[in-house]
Order: sequence, then C-alpha cells, then structure tokens
Amino acid sequence: MLPANPENHPPRVSVVMTSYNQADLLAEAIQSVLEQTYQDFEILVVDDGSRDHTLEMVENLRKQRPDKLFLFTHPGHVNKGIVSTYELGMSKARGEFVAFLEQDDSWPSNYLAQKVDILTTFPQVGVVFSPYKLVRKGAFGLDMILRQWLLRFAIVKTEPFDNFGNLLQSNNVCTFSCFMTRRKLLDQIPAANRSIAAYDWWVLVHLSTKSLFYYDETCATRWRWSPKSVIGQQTFTVHRDRGTHYMERMYVQLDKDVGQLDAFEKSTFLKRKESFAYFLVFYRKPSVSGFLRFFRKSPLWALASLASLVINFVKFEHLKPK
Repeated sequence: MLPANPENHPPRVSVVMTSYNQADLLAEAIQSVLEQTYQDFEILVVDDGSRDHTLEMVENLRKQRPDKLFLFTHPGHVNKGIVSTYELGMSKARGEFVAFLEQDDSWPSNYLAQKVDILTTFPQVGVVFSPYKLVRKGAFGLDMILRQWLLRFAIVKTEPFDNFGNLLQSNNVCTFSCFMTRRKLLDQIPAANRSIAAYDWWVLVHLSTKSLFYYDETCATRWRWSPKSVIGQQTFTVHRDRGTHYMERMYVQLDKDVGQLDAFEKSTFLKRKESFAYFLVFYRKPSVSGFLRFFRKSPLWALASLASLVINFVKFEHLKPK
C-alpha cells in the first residue's frame, strides 16, 4: 500500500504532514499544497494510527498524484505520538528544504515560492517563517491574534535576525505550519522526549542556535483552532503544565549543550536561565510574592506571564467550545 520513496531526481522541497483522524481537513490541507505556484516538492503524509478513513483518502489522492504524494505509517499502524511521527516524516524527506503543514491548516498559493526564494537569497538563514490567520468558531483562540501582534515587536523585519533569545521565552513562530528550514539543520536537532507536546518549539529553539531566522510577511498560514485539535481538548491546568514541562526539558537540554553555543548565545541563555527559575515558581503556583520576585528579575517576562495565565484561564475554562 505504501509507495517507495524514489531516490532519483529529489525535489527541492519536502512537505511533511502528520495526520490523525481528521481525514476531511487533511484533504483540504493537501490540496493547498498541490495548488502551490512553486511545484518542485514532494508531500510526505505520515499517519499516526488513524482509525477513520484517512489512509483510504490519502491513497486515493496518491493514485492521482503519484509523483507528488507519499504515505507512511508506523510499523503495525500504531499510534506513537507527535514526536515519533514528525521524526519519521523528517527521516523520509529528500528535499534541500523542509516545510511542515499540520493536517487542519492550509497555505496560500505563494507560500512555498516565497520561502524558497528567501532561503536561496540568504544562505545564512536557516528558518523562514510567516504570520498566521486564525480559522476558528466563536471566541476560543481569539487571544492568539493579540499574541501575534505583541510578539511582532521582538521580530526584525526585512532582514535576517537572531531569534534565540525570543524562543527561550515563547514560541513566536507558533506552529509547525508557519515555517520552512534546511534539511541539513534538522539532522542536527537533539532527540526529544516522547512526552513533549510542543515539539515545534523544541525544533525551532535548536534551529535558532545554528542559524538566523527571517520573517516573511508576504503570506500567512491559515491556522485552524478547533475543539477537535490537541489544544482544543486541553483544560487550563493541562495546558499550563504541559507548557512548563516542555520549557523545563528545553532548558535542561540547552544547559547540557551550552558549550556548543557562541559567546553571545551563551550569555543570553545564562541570563534567561536565571529568570526561568523565577518563572517556574510563579507560573506553576501563582502568588503575589512569586510575581514580585519574578518581576524584579525580569519585568517584561513577568508581565507577559501574568497576562498569559489570566488569558489562558479564561480561554480554556470559559471560552472553549463545548
């Protein structure tokens, strides 16, 4: 059932798409790739044990575009989670560049063309990312519009920039669906714990230690927020705890690799590391005293964290679709 991935004439871009039980949305996402103005690509759909008609749907599309579309599953068609599924997709990529598109998102037709052009023009750039437009129902996720606007103040426009310091505090790229990178850099990403939910953030922060980023405002990913998504099914407590759990692991890994950072990145990391301890205490068990200690150490980070706690509580406890 699964096609071989031919070794001759590799495409310039590999598009990795993970899937799990959302066949209809996945079909829309695949179509948005097939309609790109830039056509030197392959689509690698990696299914994580779907029990709906995902495999049948992808197989039917594959028969129509066997030159573009390839399907992979884990042995035994088991469910292994986000980390293992993305790792399988990256291991199958043959392109010089790798882009990611989640199963419920989609791209405008110029997305790949713009990314390839920037990566070709700026060899020192390893990641090109774009803004997003939310596709949602109701008010759930509305805060992400404000979040994107605020995070843009730390993003350099129209030229390559170092994104490492920003990513130590928050994921300003936001989702796998918003960026393209170089395959040779992905090969250098350290293995992640299988329990990590924010695997996109893990990949991005490690890419930021190896190359510059570029913000492409010419196109925007359509990012769907739904009660069926991983985020949509979370409670406030689960969302908070998964986020802090991820950040702990990120800082532990970077602490191990600190000797590989350049002087500026090492200095940046050590400063953020000091503040991170105050962040954890406050964010896990919010209190006035905890906030004040955090604020004295890092005022802007403390204020952003306080706002995040309040907004996420309202979002997950009161605005989430039932």
